[in-house]
Amino acid sequence: MKKSRKEYFKEYYLKNKERIEEKQKEYILKNKEKIKERALKYHSKPEIRKRIKEYQKEYYSRPEIKEERREYRFKNKEWRRELQKEWYLKNKEYVKEYCLKNKEHIQQWKRNYHSRPEVKKHENKCLRERRRNDPIFRMKVNMRSAMSNALSGRRKSNSTMKIIGCSVEGLFQHLDSCKSWEPWMTRENYGKWDVDHIIAIANWDINCPLQFALCWDKSNLQPLEHIANIKKGAR
Repeated sequence: MKKSRKEYFKEYYLKNKERIEEKQKEYILKNKEKIKERALKYHSKPEIRKRIKEYQKEYYSRPEIKEERREYRFKNKEWRRELQKEWYLKNKEYVKEYCLKNKEHIQQWKRNYHSRPEVKKHENKCLRERRRNDPIFRMKVNMRSAMSNALSGRRKSNSTMKIIGCSVEGLFQHLDSCKSWEPWMTRENYGKWDVDHIIAIANWDINCPLQFALCWDKSNLQPLEHIANIKKGAR
């Protein structure tokens, strides 16, 4: 039975595999620039780029590939971070220029990315873990939320900690020096005790910028056991 052209070349390749591969390596080393130029020309064709994009989309959407990439990222987290840092330091000016030229595109990409359900789920999980394990972050988020609730949707005149008049670290130090601070209170168990307003928010005119600033200044803040703070209410 006569062999097909495909079968003949397959058989020939298997018999002469080492010799063929050696010749290929030799050719690649001698013609690097030519091969690179040919590849760029080929991949710049719209139909080829479209085919590659479709294949990549299909390939990377496979569950086993997603899992494999997730595992790889987790195992090489530190190495990838160092590599990214090194690249950024070498290409600072390029990144700055690119961001200025593509500001709207980057903002749109960020909106689209952060609106994806799986990204939202992951970010919420990370935030929950960070709030549980990092008292500095927990304090910052809680103060920001409390201030936003007091403003009922209106914009702040400045950042939360600038209105309070110190950093989160400085706020912890201030609370630690207050008369209402108790020996059992620590940063780690913040949540069992709250940041309370000595003169309650209800007693200030929040529409007045000066009164709002005085209400949220660190001098009007003190630590108070959680149940005691609930009982105190708006007094």
